[in-house]
Amino acid sequence: MTLKVYGRKSSCNVQKVTWLCSELNIDYETLDYGGRFGGTKDEHFKSLNPNSTVPLIDDDGFYLYESNAIIKYLSRKYKFLILKDEKIIAKRDQWMDWAGFTLAAPCATVTLNMFLLPENKRDPSKVLKAKEQVFLLLNILNNQLIYNNYILGNEFSLADIPAGCWYNRCKKFNFDFSKFDGINQWFSKLQKREAYNSNVISAPLPPN
Repeated sequence: MTLKVYGRKSSCNVQKVTWLCSELNIDYETLDYGGRFGGTKDEHFKSLNPNSTVPLIDDDGFYLYESNAIIKYLSRKYKFLILKDEKIIAKRDQWMDWAGFTLAAPCATVTLNMFLLPENKRDPSKVLKAKEQVFLLLNILNNQLIYNNYILGNEFSLADIPAGCWYNRCKKFNFDFSKFDGINQWFSKLQKREAYNSNVISAPLPPN
C-alpha cells in the first residue's frame, strides 16, 4: 500500500516526512494540500485533521498528523534509526521539538515577510528582529555540533531531520552563516544524503 502524504513540497514540516520516506525507500505519494493549493478547510480533510494543517498521512487507512509524530511513527514501523536508551531518546525529542517550535518560529516570521506577504505588507523591522533570534538559536545548534558529526553524536538520527529542514530554510534567507563551523560541517554531511537533496534542498520556496 502506497503511503499518502498530504501537504505541499515547500513546507518544512512536509519535507521532514518525505525526507524520511525517501531514506526508508518506501512507496509514497505527495498530494498537494495547504498554502496556495488549499484543501485543508474542506470538511473531509478537517474530519481527518481538525487543525487544518499539513502534513497529514494516510497509511492504509491510519491517519496521523503533526510532523514529528509522523516521523517517529514511521521510524518505529520500519525499525529505522531506533534508539534504546531512554535518556538519548529524550534528548532526541528535545532537539526535534526545539527545531520544530523554537527555531521554526522566527524562521516562519522571516518567510512570511520575505516571500509570502505582498511587498507593501512586508515589515523589514520584523525580519531584522527575527534574524537576531535566528542567529542566537543557530549559535545554540552550532555549539552542539562543534564536537559532534550529528546532533546526537556521531550517528545520523531523527533529531537531524527537523533541524535539517529548518536550517535549509534559513539558508534561503541569504544571511551570512559562515561563522557557524559546526553547523556548516553538519550541513555538508546532510547534503551527501540523496534523500535530503531530493526532498529538502531542491524543494521550492513558499508559496509554491
